[in-house]
Amino acid sequence: MPLVVYEFPLNEKVRNYLRVEHLFSALEQPEKICKQHNEIQFFRDYFTLLELIERIDLKTELLRDLNQYHTILDTWLTYPNVDIARIQIQRDIVLSIINKLKDAKRIGQELKSDRFLTAIRQRFTIPGATCSFDLPKLHYWLSLNAQVKQINLTQWVEPLLLLKDSIATTLQFIRSRSELLPVTAKNGFYQGIADNKVELIRVQATKNMPYYPTLSGNKYRYAVRFLEFTQHDNHNASIDESIEFLMASC
Repeated sequence: MPLVVYEFPLNEKVRNYLRVEHLFSALEQPEKICKQHNEIQFFRDYFTLLELIERIDLKTELLRDLNQYHTILDTWLTYPNVDIARIQIQRDIVLSIINKLKDAKRIGQELKSDRFLTAIRQRFTIPGATCSFDLPKLHYWLSLNAQVKQINLTQWVEPLLLLKDSIATTLQFIRSRSELLPVTAKNGFYQGIADNKVELIRVQATKNMPYYPTLSGNKYRYAVRFLEFTQHDNHNASIDESIEFLMASC
């Protein structure tokens, strides 16, 4: 039975982590982007990612979370009957990322010297301003050989790969705090209490069912409510039946 996982952050930090992860997923596989002629969408997602990086201090938050992860891994090494080799490998990965982050300058700073990106970036904030008369330089680049474009896309993403690895490792740590467990939403509603360590609620539901979950709340208390899906109007009808699903409070 096909399943889908919904993730609901309980604070701004994890919200930013998930947004960055989502944008990186759209920037993967340059050869696929060029083959499907999705270069314009690549630039939209890329500039959105740069704007997000410039607006918030991800480095400080990531270092705090990664150091916490590293400390927990050290503690796990003292437990009996654990896979020491596996924990040590993960510990070394986390420590390597921490050291690279500490030594790194402001993430994405070097991209500001790229004249091509600088020349076209401002235009992407204007609706419809990616026409050939607005950005002839971009449209010349779009006509280049696919291999050349793939090399360029890879070069532009490369300075951000440390951030990508940092986000992926940190979210892995957060998601692994709790496993998905069966829960029942009576009349499509479930309420839970979160302690100060819970930052992410994960809901796994059956795909292609006529409802979807929403979440409201804060770091102390949250509520999951399932709503009926409809495309015909703006009415979101509540579900009256009990719904079985899996949930993790991470």
